[in-house]
Amino acid sequence: MSADSPFDPENRELYTALVRAPDGYSFGHAIATTYSLDFETALAIPISIVFRDAENRDEMMRSPLALLQSVERLADRIAVYCDRGRIKEANPNTARLMALYEKTIVEVAAPGGGAFHPKLWCIRFEPQKKSDPVRIRVAILSRNLTNDRCWDLALALDGAVHDEENNDNRALTKLLRALPRLTNPATRPAPPKFLPSLISDLERTWWEGLPAGATKVSFAVNGLDGDGWVLPHGEKLAVLSPFVTAPVLERFAKGYGSRENRQLISRAEELDGIDPEVRERFSISTLDERATEYEAEATDGPKSSDLEGLHAKAYLVERGSRLQIHLGSANATTAATIPTKGGKTQNVEVMATLDGPKTRMGTIDDALFSEAFQRLLAIYTPSDPPILDEAVKAEKKLEEIRACISALPLDLCCSEVDDLIQLELQLATKDKRVLLPDGVRCFVRAITIPNEQGYDASRLLSGSDTVLALGAVPLGDVTRWLGIRLLHEKTKVELTFTLGARLVGVPEGRDAAVLRAHIANVGNFLRYLSLLLGTLGEGSFLESDTGGEGQWLRSLGDGTTSLLEPMVRALHLESGELDEIGRLIERLDDPAGNETIVPKDFLALWKSFEPLITRKRGRR
Repeated sequence: MSADSPFDPENRELYTALVRAPDGYSFGHAIATTYSLDFETALAIPISIVFRDAENRDEMMRSPLALLQSVERLADRIAVYCDRGRIKEANPNTARLMALYEKTIVEVAAPGGGAFHPKLWCIRFEPQKKSDPVRIRVAILSRNLTNDRCWDLALALDGAVHDEENNDNRALTKLLRALPRLTNPATRPAPPKFLPSLISDLERTWWEGLPAGATKVSFAVNGLDGDGWVLPHGEKLAVLSPFVTAPVLERFAKGYGSRENRQLISRAEELDGIDPEVRERFSISTLDERATEYEAEATDGPKSSDLEGLHAKAYLVERGSRLQIHLGSANATTAATIPTKGGKTQNVEVMATLDGPKTRMGTIDDALFSEAFQRLLAIYTPSDPPILDEAVKAEKKLEEIRACISALPLDLCCSEVDDLIQLELQLATKDKRVLLPDGVRCFVRAITIPNEQGYDASRLLSGSDTVLALGAVPLGDVTRWLGIRLLHEKTKVELTFTLGARLVGVPEGRDAAVLRAHIANVGNFLRYLSLLLGTLGEGSFLESDTGGEGQWLRSLGDGTTSLLEPMVRALHLESGELDEIGRLIERLDDPAGNETIVPKDFLALWKSFEPLITRKRGRR
């Protein structure tokens, strides 16, 4: 955000820019939360950290070895928590890489029975100079970790870690502490080792350079207890929310005087379902369709667009001489903002509030309704309420079943059969069952198996069978991810998603097998080394269209002698690349006794480095 026009549509950042380290710092650890997630976008995060110069997402995703290399480096330094059952369907190739990233992504559930909906990044950056403080970046977003093409908002705050605690951060640390408890108790994974120290650093972080002219910032988390975000009273209100419900709009409208003091920007199809008497309490706009068309023109060949249009959530309040901007994940809906009898909301949400005098932040008209933003708006014209036809009813029914199946604790049991691994799916506890209604079927497959049909899971889900065989795969194709497909037979409506199971009995050496499956020949081995050594600062492997398989490959792949210079540099800098190469050589050694793919010439070169590396370690 900038102080002059915080909602200017031209004031934009790439999502991946949020995770880039400031000058003089390197990426340390991070916790992220999101409602939905797709594997391709999740994989773009580590690659944008490891290869800082790679800004084009499509170029990033063209190099599977680059993905493999960045995942290898960062898998134990990032944890992403997402709502269970909300990982999108993935293709088998992407899913194979996710075997190395599977402990990074953890599915959780909201205690109140709604959606786990917060979109948050908390990142620790380590100083390159010991005299500099550790830095923390927190980003509060409306965007999920997906490639949806929506209008979203993000607030990014940077600060240094001091000795004194900052009480304003307590809501955020409360959310981070709660995350491990929100997993399925029957299959609960261990929390990330770095979580306690990250929370400790966040507790002592003081924010610098607040945006939009604000002088104060505060945070709130809904859905964990009764101490959540509440919209304050004031003189003027503007609500920016794609999804709305009538009870929340009625509640928000109270105390703000006349209709002219209440502005609402939402989606037309949502507004059509609201009682006209409630709508009359607001001056209403929608995002002009031309705004979406503008985005489409700027993007070549989007791969998916489950969501388009407005997705940002913000609430602006004028209170006397001050302006407050509340933004984050909470829609103006009942599940997100109205507490139930237990005192907490159904959804888990995170919100940030920027507060400051109007003399610095401006009025609502100044901050929100800038000339550029107003050009994207259109006056809302009501249409007939949406009709609940058979297909829509079927979609709703499948969504209910998705929620039930996602709550099941699942074990994916592995057993060796000759050279393959037999996969069998079981329920981890006997007290959980799902009875599918008539006319609905559920199919499950191991996600790395290109079997689009899947295996009928109805008898396993109901408890009639205790095991569902999912076929056999090579060790390198074993992952905990399952492809789920729900089918409503009458309407042919389908719902697909990815669900994680607990891996049981997976043989040792699975990660090494994944590496060997991807680095399957000498050429890929040299490409992998080029990526690993290419991060030492002599340029990016993605500098040109030929990128990762171009300049660096030619310079390093012409012969092992051309590897000598970057390896000597890595030895001098003690930057860890040679240790990684050593581990790579060990893991590429096939336990079945097949000849390694590492070239003999390179092994000879490596033997001359090994004693030098050992000597360097001894001096540390």
